[in-house]
Amino acid sequence: MKIGDLVKYDKSLSGLENCMGLIIGFDGQGIVVQWLDRHTHRPARVPRWTEKSVEMPEFLEVISTT
Repeated sequence: MKIGDLVKYDKSLSGLENCMGLIIGFDGQGIVVQWLDRHTHRPARVPRWTEKSVEMPEFLEVISTT
């Protein structure tokens, strides 16, 4: 996994497998993800683009590489 890759949660995380995000950095062993899915939108469906989290690589799956 590298910066710019599109990722989603692994299927083992039930209910989160439809979340999609972009790798924007690394924090030690964790991967910093900027989430881009419907969960990051306001009620008016306008994206916030502020939903970031640090995830362990074993819980992520690469959808597309840069």
